[in-house]
Amino acid sequence: MPSLDEVLAYVKGLWLLILGNHDGYGWLDISERGLWRSFAAILWSLPAMAVTWASWRLYYLSVMPSGTTVGGSFFLKLFIVDLASWLVPILLIVVLSRPLGFVGLVVPVIVTTNWLSVPLSYAMAVPAAILLLTRGIQQVTAFLWLIVLFASIALLFRLLRTITGNENLLAAALTGLFLLPSMMVGQYLQHLFGLAPG
Repeated sequence: MPSLDEVLAYVKGLWLLILGNHDGYGWLDISERGLWRSFAAILWSLPAMAVTWASWRLYYLSVMPSGTTVGGSFFLKLFIVDLASWLVPILLIVVLSRPLGFVGLVVPVIVTTNWLSVPLSYAMAVPAAILLLTRGIQQVTAFLWLIVLFASIALLFRLLRTITGNENLLAAALTGLFLLPSMMVGQYLQHLFGLAPG
């Protein structure tokens, strides 16, 4: 499990890469060991995820019939949804890397996007936390969530653009591979598990 100092160093490296500065690689571990350790980003993101789950629970109960309750399995299902949404795009990246011709980029792409998920998870948790604390400004929090979402997409694209050597088309394709399957898997599993009202 990487320490907080290591994670902060990784985030600094990511920021440099997002700015187009390849010195950012010096702050990251792109080795095979670093690849496997980067999945600890899931654990580092759990507190932020928990805030988002609590917010989703509040929304879920607000639109369900009065008297509806949820137990621990509700949060377990949300964890499974988030985990699948995280891992499926990575599997697709690995599978498609050879046909699309970016095999050599697989490790840096996975390592950097895994660690990028940590600050983005906490950024996404901000609107959720505001909703939990106020419970009366859904429109404001929804707008804030959209801002964070678009900013996250922009940061992801800029990161991938640097990693691919400023190949905009490949960076856009990789960005799409991370976003679209994740959204589709998330929506499918939410309906399958009965987490989506209606």
